[in-house]
Amino acid sequence: MTTKEKITETALDLFSQRGYDGVSVRDIARAVGIRESSIYNHFQSKRAVFDAIVDLCVQQSERYFREGGLPYDAGDDASVYAGIGMEDLQELIERTFRFFFDDPWNARFRRLLLLSQYADPRCRDIYRRLYRDKCVRVQAYIFAALMDAGELRREDPPAVAAEFHGPMFMLIHTCDSFEEARPFIRAHVEQFRKNYERRADS
Repeated sequence: MTTKEKITETALDLFSQRGYDGVSVRDIARAVGIRESSIYNHFQSKRAVFDAIVDLCVQQSERYFREGGLPYDAGDDASVYAGIGMEDLQELIERTFRFFFDDPWNARFRRLLLLSQYADPRCRDIYRRLYRDKCVRVQAYIFAALMDAGELRREDPPAVAAEFHGPMFMLIHTCDSFEEARPFIRAHVEQFRKNYERRADS
């Protein structure tokens, strides 16, 4: 691991424990085992360290979704959700949401944003953009595609996505592990599909 990578990794650890405002450049340098001035050989400021963490976490999440064949953004191929049975749907959704628990960078990054959102407007905006707005936007796109294919009854996709994501958002932020969240996810997906699946006679 390079010094720059150690700085980023250590800063994420500290930020996730104390929040962005609770950590100084000196704290990061001390934890890495280098002089404070050495931080500035790699980053212009503490904010630059934070920005590097944001970029890395976003890149890792995109890699996870794309390598798994899962839609990462509106406009991606959503056909993976089309014409599948309940067990396959459960598996897909579990794979999607497992990332938020099992990826060690994402788990710490989410804690960092949670801790810092009230003191730092940029942390608040990133938190809302990544864990609320983006999730609902992508899910609305998927639901719209399934409605167009006649697999879900026609409703307002953003409203349906918000209804779906609300419990998922709660589970991501209140469960300590994916295994704790999994039975609730399964029950939610099953009930949601019963509510919105298009019947042959509808």
